[in-house]
Amino acid sequence: MNIDEFLRQSIQRNAEEAKKLMAEKKQQRVAEIMQNSGMRNKFRKRTFDTFVVTPENKAAYQRALEFAENFEKQEKGLLFTGNVGTGKTHLAAAIANHLMQNLYIVVFGNVTDIISRIYDTYDKDSDVSTMEIIRYLTSVDLLVIDDLGKEYTSENVRTLLYQIINALYEDEKLVVITTNLSGRELSEKIGPATVSRITEMTEPIIMQGHDWRLRR
Repeated sequence: MNIDEFLRQSIQRNAEEAKKLMAEKKQQRVAEIMQNSGMRNKFRKRTFDTFVVTPENKAAYQRALEFAENFEKQEKGLLFTGNVGTGKTHLAAAIANHLMQNLYIVVFGNVTDIISRIYDTYDKDSDVSTMEIIRYLTSVDLLVIDDLGKEYTSENVRTLLYQIINALYEDEKLVVITTNLSGRELSEKIGPATVSRITEMTEPIIMQGHDWRLRR
């Protein structure tokens, strides 16, 4: 082997090793992002590849995919509405998983999960304040609120939820929300001011079809 060939192979090996190291570091970072997202293991398996596309949900699927693939260009978040079992949570999780794989910071959960993060700060031993948690929730690249309106809503929960939504609104941050409720039902549940903010900052995506769980 002459010196030129030796150098060429050495450079190629170094490039391959560097590429492998970068890929490993990226996967480590993705794992950290997922761990901090609050997303449960069940939802980490819900991707665009595992979503069953039908004529009824094709438009919603395509819009969700376009939202995820062109995230930086989006001016509004998404509000998935429709009956139980039509794939709202799956598409919301697919968006979150796609973004996290591309190193965006995402928080995913229902209102109970999200409010629990705040309630944890009420403990006298907590080393973070309520406002610090709210600032974190509203500073991530994307907040996903699943099954909005299903939770028990005390006046305190309604107030905290408004604080979160209003902060996202004022900072022009994106949010993805799923709900089984109509606008009127949501207003009764979480308050008209919060719903008004959500309506202005999201694009409605109506999910059609029957409960996929019953078709198994």
